[in-house]
Amino acid sequence: MNRQLSWILAILFMLGALLIWRPFDKPEGEIDDAQFREVPPDFIAEGLRTRVYNADGDLIHRINATKMTHYSPIGLTELMAPQYQVRMAENQSEWQVVAEQGSFYDDKTLVLERDIVITHMTNSDYLERVETSYLTIDTLAETMVTDEPVTIYGRNFLVRGNGMIADLNAETLELNEHVQTTYTRTQQP
Repeated sequence: MNRQLSWILAILFMLGALLIWRPFDKPEGEIDDAQFREVPPDFIAEGLRTRVYNADGDLIHRINATKMTHYSPIGLTELMAPQYQVRMAENQSEWQVVAEQGSFYDDKTLVLERDIVITHMTNSDYLERVETSYLTIDTLAETMVTDEPVTIYGRNFLVRGNGMIADLNAETLELNEHVQTTYTRTQQP
C-alpha cells in the first residue's frame, strides 16, 4: 500500500508541476524581441499635399495622397492612392505617376505598387503613358526602375516589355526585355 501511495503522490506532484509550469510558458507564435513589435505611427493625414522646391525656388516635385501614415523611427511614410508629379526644368517635360499604394522612405525613394500609370503631361510628345504594377522612383536622381511587365503607349504604337529604366533628366526610357511592338497607321482624310 505504501508503494501505491508513493506512486499516486508522485503522479499527482508531476501533474501539479505541469499545470503550474504551462501558464508561464509563452505561446508559440509570440515573439518577445523589441525590434519586431509594431511601431505606432507618428501621424496620419488625409488629403495631404507635399511640394518640393529647388534652391532657386522652382517647384520640382509634388506628392499627393488620399491618406498618409508616417513612421519616423523607421523612416517610412505609407501612401494610399499616391500621385507623384515631377516637373523638370522649364524646357523639359512634366510627368505624373499614379498608383493604388506606395511607400516614401527617408532616403527620398518612392516605391509604388499596383495599377501604376505614368503619364507624360505634354500632349505634343511621342510617348503618352506607361503602365506597370511595381515601380521604384529615386526622387533625387530622377530615375524610375521596375522589373515587372511594362506597357508603353505612344502616338500610333504600343510596346510591351519586361522591366524598364527611365531617366527623367536625360528623357530616356530603356526596356530590360522587349516582348512586342504594335504600330498603327493613322488614316489621312
